[in-house]
Amino acid sequence: MTLGEGEPHKVQRSPGVRLSALPTLPRVLGAQIGAFAVVAALAWALGVLGEQAEIWLWGLIVLQSLTAAALSYVLYLRGRWLIAQAALVPLAWAALAMDVPAWIYLAVFLALALVYSNVSREQVPLYLTNRTTWAALSEFLTSHQVATDSDEPLLFIDLGSGLGGTLASLARAHPSWNFVGVENAPGPYVFSRLRLLPLGNAKVAYQSLWDADLSRADVIYAFLSPTPMERLIDKTAQDMKPGSVFLSNSFWAQDRPFDGEIEVNDNRQTRIFFKKIL
Repeated sequence: MTLGEGEPHKVQRSPGVRLSALPTLPRVLGAQIGAFAVVAALAWALGVLGEQAEIWLWGLIVLQSLTAAALSYVLYLRGRWLIAQAALVPLAWAALAMDVPAWIYLAVFLALALVYSNVSREQVPLYLTNRTTWAALSEFLTSHQVATDSDEPLLFIDLGSGLGGTLASLARAHPSWNFVGVENAPGPYVFSRLRLLPLGNAKVAYQSLWDADLSRADVIYAFLSPTPMERLIDKTAQDMKPGSVFLSNSFWAQDRPFDGEIEVNDNRQTRIFFKKIL
């Protein structure tokens, strides 16, 4: 982990960064629709529609899969999204060919709803903090001096705490701190609540991050998306006490200053922006 500090910085967004700031769902659908248009036009030009379509079916499906993945990359979708985009059409067609029972589709829908039901409201997908970043956050808590006049344990709040991995890791490493997660997706909330039961200094609250009381927090951490960052920066500046610190994994608002950044030496070259509340 490397830590950069000094004069306040501002985020400079390239066209690619602005494109990646768009909501995920429109980019996912746009890539699939664009791929379908390309494949349909090519099939029409080669005359493989109509009676010839069945012969060329799996070739067209593979082409749709690869084109969707390529367009997804152009639209700054990365990692598991590329895999999902490439696998979507082949898996859907295979499911139809195998005559999968209808209840399985319902079960998958309910499972996705439990995990992603809050995405449409808050434009925050489920991003999971990796283990290397857990270690970087732990090092930050160890080395960073947080101003406090209270004898109470220092308080760390994770906004959008997901499956609770960050909370569990930090709670074990820093038993003198208290850790609170805020999560309003039902599935991750239940999972993280069960995960944190053995830990006396960590818990999770089922609520929107916009309703969370930030006034007692010494450190707040978020790994959300570009969409809510401007509003969240304003909320932390207004609600957090002087001397506390706001940390944001990967995302910051354009033209909003921050005090420094932590560079995490992981595969995705994670950057954690931080701002000290004055």
